[in-house]
Amino acid sequence: MKVSLILSILFLVSCSHVTKKKNNETAYSPVVRFSSEGKNFEAKVNLPKEFKDKIPLVVIVPEWWGRNEYVQSRSDMLKKEGFATAVVDLYGDDKVVETPTEAQALATPFYQKPEMGVSLLSNYISLLKQDPHVDATKIYVIGYCFGGTQALNLARSGADITGVVSFHGGLASTLNSQGIKAKILALNGLADPMVSAKERAQFEKEMKSLKANYKVVNYKGATHAFTNPNSTEVGKKYKIPVAYNKKADEQSWKELLKFLK
Repeated sequence: MKVSLILSILFLVSCSHVTKKKNNETAYSPVVRFSSEGKNFEAKVNLPKEFKDKIPLVVIVPEWWGRNEYVQSRSDMLKKEGFATAVVDLYGDDKVVETPTEAQALATPFYQKPEMGVSLLSNYISLLKQDPHVDATKIYVIGYCFGGTQALNLARSGADITGVVSFHGGLASTLNSQGIKAKILALNGLADPMVSAKERAQFEKEMKSLKANYKVVNYKGATHAFTNPNSTEVGKKYKIPVAYNKKADEQSWKELLKFLK
């Protein structure tokens, strides 16, 4: 039995956006929740201060560290641009780690069985679309590093969403695609040893073969995790090839906003 089917069977889904009180008044909660294989998953819809109509939603998938302060800061930046956001947790129980060893242990199963990430993201999105403030016809999924790979896999699955953006994410996947509906933007560092020139070329070949609506932007001198201001210190501490690149960070953010708007 496929992993995606197993997950679908095990999901116990509840959406708590709108609930009825005893006096028949409605109460709004921004949180969606579901459970799978003994783990709890939840995400919160974050709304900009001012908006009139239903607004586009940007679902944000974290780096392999989990839902930490950095990825929450990206949510805040997008709220200021007028978007609703939801930072998702793919590990369950809001697991956040600090060492590469811990992160690799949590992330590896998603690379071995990419259907896991697709199933989790699909369930999040089906719930988040029910939020009364969200325009269900304008759903974007963006991801960083590990999260970028998961976002691209969701697009490969044929998910009915508007667009997907990968920031320094792995471009290779064992997930076979039968067609891509979402627009795709892949933002990579040319000095990233984790995403080689060969992998970038194979990705473009894959996108062309699938007739995907895609764009690739490669930043000279940028290595892995180039958008995260903490990555230089992390790279030195754990001796891994990650570093912040201010120019690439700022340029890639402009590309994202152009893509979303």
